Amino acid sequence: MSESSHGDDDSPQNSPHYSPFYCSNPSDQSDEEPLIWKIRKIERPDRLSALTDPLVLHILSYLRMKEVRRTAVLSKRWRLLWTSAHNLVFRCTGKSHYYVTAFITSVDDTLLLSKPSKLNKFSVEFHYDKKLVKCVNKWMIFVHNKYVEELELYLMTRGSDNFYNLPQILYSNACFREMSLCNCNLVPKEGINWPSLKVLVIRYAELNSHIIDAICSGCPSLESLKFSMCYGVNLIKINSESVKKLVISGYWQQVHDELDDDDDTELIIDARNVTSLEIEGCFHKKIVVLQNVSALVHAKLDFFRKTDDYESDQSDFKIDEDMLRDLLELLGDVEKLSIGSWCLQVLNMIETKNSSCPRMRCKDLTLNSRLTDKELPGLAILLQSCPLVEVLNISEESPFEEYSVGWSFSWPTYEFSAKKYWISRPCWVLNLKTLRIDGSWIYESLYFEYLSTFLQAVLKNGLVLQKVILPSFTDRTWISPGHHTRVVETLLSFRRSSKDAVILFSD
Repeated sequence: MSESSHGDDDSPQNSPHYSPFYCSNPSDQSDEEPLIWKIRKIERPDRLSALTDPLVLHILSYLRMKEVRRTAVLSKRWRLLWTSAHNLVFRCTGKSHYYVTAFITSVDDTLLLSKPSKLNKFSVEFHYDKKLVKCVNKWMIFVHNKYVEELELYLMTRGSDNFYNLPQILYSNACFREMSLCNCNLVPKEGINWPSLKVLVIRYAELNSHIIDAICSGCPSLESLKFSMCYGVNLIKINSESVKKLVISGYWQQVHDELDDDDDTELIIDARNVTSLEIEGCFHKKIVVLQNVSALVHAKLDFFRKTDDYESDQSDFKIDEDMLRDLLELLGDVEKLSIGSWCLQVLNMIETKNSSCPRMRCKDLTLNSRLTDKELPGLAILLQSCPLVEVLNISEESPFEEYSVGWSFSWPTYEFSAKKYWISRPCWVLNLKTLRIDGSWIYESLYFEYLSTFLQAVLKNGLVLQKVILPSFTDRTWISPGHHTRVVETLLSFRRSSKDAVILFSD
């Protein structure tokens, strides 16, 4: 065997640049591309260029315009493809004059190059000032001319004096299907005509009865209506056959309202055809009153009041108690009911005074609370008032739990004992079939102390109970293995009255 066959160090096979397709002598190369180039072309196809235009545009529809325009560097074919995007989404968080000016220029340039004759979505969010009204008006003309179906206008401003008035050109539009406005006032001169609109959200705006009537009469297809932190009205009357979902998220108290020494005023919600009603957020001094809500199937009470009563040790919180009792009485026939932390605290005060709540027929009950000592007695009186409940859901604490009832003044200080509490009174779960608790927070020592005794009472008294569904132990559950074991052992030790009852752990 020759020496070269042993592969000495000087052989081309041992060279770091050696390739079976590599030609070291230029004279040996043909006019054709080297074979290695051909192989690489086969192994690494240009997948971006292989995408069809409709598919690329669908991908771009999930991006903001800032990211969409950057895709021009990915492929020659994409350089101007972004100009055919049907969803235009613009966001600017910068507050300085430099950032806002650059943002407006970018929006103007994009609209100038936009090719589609019809757009699916137009969304703008930036820090607005009255000096920019002409710029926004120009964009709204673009929205009208491009037959936009979904309009989102989030104008971040300081105070109601700087609100943007929606221009007259937009009040008659057959293309709008969804609309969300923030810090924008509706000021139609000749009514509203949005025949295709199905979803309307209005945040931070001044309302009056004429605007609400115009919305109800001018939107015959409207299904979902939300007023968030609006003001200027004491009656929200929904005279619409089509609106089935109504959300009232807080009431924006103005400076002159804070200085007003008048008695607490009512906010009346009249919704004769609404089947789903959600009342959430802060209502300050407003007393929420319901009228004509017999069509309701689902109701959510996840709100709170913030009044001078909470700073005084002389108040008995009778206004809160009477208001909540009246609300529950009018919601007596709903099938699904959701209650927040503040309402449970008011129920707690009702319970401590040995008062009663109206009987309700709901079968599906949701509690947006972690059920501490402030809420557990409220749960007891609520279950007593809802003896037909078959499904009980306990979720994370309410996102609107910003203010608690004045507990330091409401009743004598005492050390709450969850175990003694459920022993001393019945647990009204005779018809309960499913109990679901969401969130790994329940395994934290403080909350588990309260909830474990409630679980024990449910398993003991639930004659037709089928499932108790608890969150699984995951890496996000920051408890020690020892505590994990104690939790499982505690749950398995509880006596079960229903032979069908099982404890499940679910993600």
